[in-house]
Amino acid sequence: MDDRIVEIQAYKVPSSIQVTEIREELHETEKGVFLLKYPILSARKIAEISQSVQENRANYLAKLSINDIVAKIDQAVLKWLNPDYQLRHYAEILIPRITGYDSEMVRLELKRYLRMFRKKELLRFLDEEFDQSAMLDEFRPRKTGGMSRAYGPNSIFHVFSGNVPGVQIWSLIMGLLLKSANIGKTSTAEPLFPVLFVESLAEVDPQLADSIAILPWKGGTKELEEQAISAAEAIIVYGSNTTVEKVRQLVPFGKKFLTYGHKISLALIGKEALTADYYFETIHKLAEDVSVYDQQSCLSPQSVLVEEGGAVNPNQFAQMLAAELERYHKKRPRAKLSAEEAMSIQKVRNRYELESLSGEKVSVFASQNDSAWTVIYHDEAGMDASPLNRTIHVFKSCRLEEDIPKMVVYQDYLQSCGLAASPFRLFQIAEILGSLGVNRISPIGEMNRAKPGWHHDGGFNLLDLVRFTDIERNLEQDLERFDPDVE
Repeated sequence: MDDRIVEIQAYKVPSSIQVTEIREELHETEKGVFLLKYPILSARKIAEISQSVQENRANYLAKLSINDIVAKIDQAVLKWLNPDYQLRHYAEILIPRITGYDSEMVRLELKRYLRMFRKKELLRFLDEEFDQSAMLDEFRPRKTGGMSRAYGPNSIFHVFSGNVPGVQIWSLIMGLLLKSANIGKTSTAEPLFPVLFVESLAEVDPQLADSIAILPWKGGTKELEEQAISAAEAIIVYGSNTTVEKVRQLVPFGKKFLTYGHKISLALIGKEALTADYYFETIHKLAEDVSVYDQQSCLSPQSVLVEEGGAVNPNQFAQMLAAELERYHKKRPRAKLSAEEAMSIQKVRNRYELESLSGEKVSVFASQNDSAWTVIYHDEAGMDASPLNRTIHVFKSCRLEEDIPKMVVYQDYLQSCGLAASPFRLFQIAEILGSLGVNRISPIGEMNRAKPGWHHDGGFNLLDLVRFTDIERNLEQDLERFDPDVE
């Protein structure tokens, strides 16, 4: 163990800003001692920081071409794909320490996630939403005639959640692609990764990084949030529905306000994925979808509908899934829970164990002596929400297409669906899911890895934030007569 103390700022402000009041937090790890420094903020300091990032945006970021911005983000991402990169080492040591997640899980998932933001993926992301990404640089011809240009917000205030490490940079990168100044409020659950990523941007281009501030403060600190909202043109909030509603009350009418609140995802397993050749692989992949970041992502399945007719029946599937979750837990243990989280799991277990004793068609398969994982089997079709932390409901289905509509009670909350079934059934199943509000259908084993350009919660990522200015075709033609050299 290294005896020296490594000091890390758990915040990022423009180089012109001085932070004088600091609180410190010591973390002793097997790989060294780290002192995290947090700013003590006031509304006046938020106002000062907001003005600085907006000035830096106007003087530099707004003048860069979209291709230049993509190239600079790509350079920062490539640093993170180097196993020897120092900031990556800090993240791999400290994020498991702060969050409680398994260190190997954090290492693998951060690496996989960051690959999504390489240049080729960012260009796909832009092309998904704009016919011409150059519309963010200048007026470009429209197919119907005339010209258009897209303008991002001058500044964006992001309220980040901390349940899944790394996802905060999705929002930050959106802001950079729109040439917006960005202030990100981090969660106490995971305040570090956005700071380290912006430090990487600063290594590539300090002026670009000066258009971003990453700040931690306790959620619900009204005077700080009111100031940050007041200074921003757009607000993006990630988190629970309670968090979203609290921020919504502070946002004046007329400001762009995007929210990503509580959602529920599910998995569908057709009999074609349960043949003798495929059932073990299917169960293994589903166990990973359930286990990665302990179901804290809204992309993780909380229920799975398993079709009869395979080499293993739905009840056997549930038992085998339980065994696979046990193996996964031995390899990558679940994070330690708060007393409240552990109690939620125990309440669910108790409820369904009592139902099983009362003759209900339900069974509970659970880890012994702890709450590491729980599988609840229902001998009928349906869907149920989970207390998370590797707790999954398995429902029997006679036929997927007939049973999916029974999930309509959760229509307002449905997010992603993992699917393993015959390709000939894809579009019929997709139509049913789409009508229920599901906005993403992915392979089993890939549920936590949404691809760039996906329609998050069914909307756009960039288009929902921009405004357009159109030059009509007849104006172009009309102005030609004022050319002194016109024929």
